[in-house]
Amino acid sequence: MVMDGLKAKTLYSLGRQLLRHPFFYFLCQQAIRHGLVKYPYAARRMLIDYGLGQIKEAFQHSDKLVWSSAFFPTEILYALGVTHFSPEVASAVTASLGFQEQFLAAAESRWWGRDNCSFHRCAMGGAFLNFFPQAKAFCASTHLCDGAVLLFNNLAARYRRPFLLLDTPLKQDRGALNYVIQQLRSIIASLEEYSGKKMQAHRLEEAVAHAEAARQALVEVNRLRREPLSPFSTRDAVAFLYLYFNGLGSPVTPRIYHTLAEELQEKINAAAEASLRPPRIRLLWLHIPPLYRSNNNMLAYLEAKGARAVFEEFSHVYWEPMDPARPLESIARRMLSHFIYGPVERRLKAIKRMVEDLKVDGVIHFSHWGCRQNCGSVKAIRDYLKQEDIPLLLLDGDCIDSRNYAFGQVQTRIDGFLEMLA
Repeated sequence: MVMDGLKAKTLYSLGRQLLRHPFFYFLCQQAIRHGLVKYPYAARRMLIDYGLGQIKEAFQHSDKLVWSSAFFPTEILYALGVTHFSPEVASAVTASLGFQEQFLAAAESRWWGRDNCSFHRCAMGGAFLNFFPQAKAFCASTHLCDGAVLLFNNLAARYRRPFLLLDTPLKQDRGALNYVIQQLRSIIASLEEYSGKKMQAHRLEEAVAHAEAARQALVEVNRLRREPLSPFSTRDAVAFLYLYFNGLGSPVTPRIYHTLAEELQEKINAAAEASLRPPRIRLLWLHIPPLYRSNNNMLAYLEAKGARAVFEEFSHVYWEPMDPARPLESIARRMLSHFIYGPVERRLKAIKRMVEDLKVDGVIHFSHWGCRQNCGSVKAIRDYLKQEDIPLLLLDGDCIDSRNYAFGQVQTRIDGFLEMLA
């Protein structure tokens, strides 16, 4: 723990300088491409290489940089050729590197209370400390998270930059679809003005084609994850959520997912030939697990006990095929169809479908502190799963802020849950 703390402080002190030097990214990418850094999946190596390239672009082209929230449609940003940066994803990376505490302290010292979501507190701290590249405009959608809208509005006011909000209705009718399409056109026009670039129809169609190719590849990955001998767990999948939130519209995303699907098939075949046994207990994970470094990782603890979180709801493909010939309509339909947005019944049906498809033995819901929509639906989820006779474990904690984590209590509850399932 002491060494981890020293490493975190070193990374923090050097971070602002390193992130602004292209040679830093060159060294990192060369190390990854030449196998100096080992990963269990080549797809993971491709993912990190891609992410480093995006961060490099964000710092080098901040004059045309857009900050986008986690659920904003990135297809239009890729189509327009606008560099974008996700502060929520940056918070996750910050936590994984172990210096989120400095960012959180910077935000809290400026009246960002601890009842706010730590993803947004950490992002605001990074902005206060000048760790992140400055933006030309801020783009957010009203999907799922009020905190993101408030964060982006606050940042836009602080830096005196435009704030572009995509208001997503709760309904899924034709009127809602037309409303979102109209807003997308308006946002594109504003981005054209701020970036000095003109949207070309074929570029938008290409971006939607890439998003559809990514959807199909992710569907195949998820199909393979249903296999009892699939080694790919929630622990592995967390990193790939970067693409889920930040990669739709990029030609790289489907290639990474295709590579992952091929590797999974090979590993499943190898496990069958070696007569390996599947995990004793299969679990579905709701929301996102803690992302910070910890010697007491709850996913690792589950696996040590013979259980495995084999899937997480944010990897669920909830949207229908996208038509490149109707790009804005396809994007709008995807935006409106999110299974956690709107009536809670949407989420309950999706959870039941995942439980049945994956043949899991139980469900774990991680109640991330500060996430109103997630924690607010706990009672409905508990009552529904009890009615369906599906075992549920509720865990409280925080994805970013390790101060809101008491492993002893978590361990006791996990042990009791696994005993019940056994």
